[in-house]
Amino acid sequence: MDTWRGVVPLTLPVMMGYLPLGAVFGVLWVDAGLSWYWAPLMSVLVYAGALQYLAVGMLAAGIGWIDLAVAALLVNFRHLFYGLSLYHLLPKGALGRPYFIFGITDETYSLLSASGQVKDSKTALLVTLFNQGYWVLGTLAGVLLARGLPPGLQGLDFALTALFTVLAVEQIRAKKDWGAVALGLLAAAVAGVWVREYFLLAASLMLVLVLLAWPEAKREAAHV
Repeated sequence: MDTWRGVVPLTLPVMMGYLPLGAVFGVLWVDAGLSWYWAPLMSVLVYAGALQYLAVGMLAAGIGWIDLAVAALLVNFRHLFYGLSLYHLLPKGALGRPYFIFGITDETYSLLSASGQVKDSKTALLVTLFNQGYWVLGTLAGVLLARGLPPGLQGLDFALTALFTVLAVEQIRAKKDWGAVALGLLAAAVAGVWVREYFLLAASLMLVLVLLAWPEAKREAAHV
């Protein structure tokens, strides 16, 4: 792959999602009465999609930093497993390695794991960088747009849920692993009934434990 020319078309689907999603985040941030300049700074220094949406309401309500830190741990705990499965793409540079670990989001992970076009760490690093760039640009656009929109708009935060749904559908279409789909639905159902307060963390842990015990998964790991 011609690295720069290849990364741009590869990341276009994420761009189409991140520009409007970042803009919605910027609008929600300003609409919540928070200082506008923290929105782009958060997209640069935190860059955690779903957590940023969650943080808008928590900060606007005056939630303390400790509570926000705990929420961040629970929401982003799944990234630990993302990193383990992308270890073969981990850059070796002193700057590239920590940034790659920092920059893995749900959408970037989906692109790196499902596209089949990313074979080396340099391309993976550029994909990560481009995707964050789209998010930051979207956030800046949202902050600017917020000044011309009426306050109290409803339903904007559903945009993130819609993107996750699209990503899930694309992963299913690409992999056609119906066993994984069934496991995911079962884990979601169990977590939704028994541990609603920690739904995402519980569902993720159940899936990981099942996969670690799955004989086929062990055989595949041994050949990697």
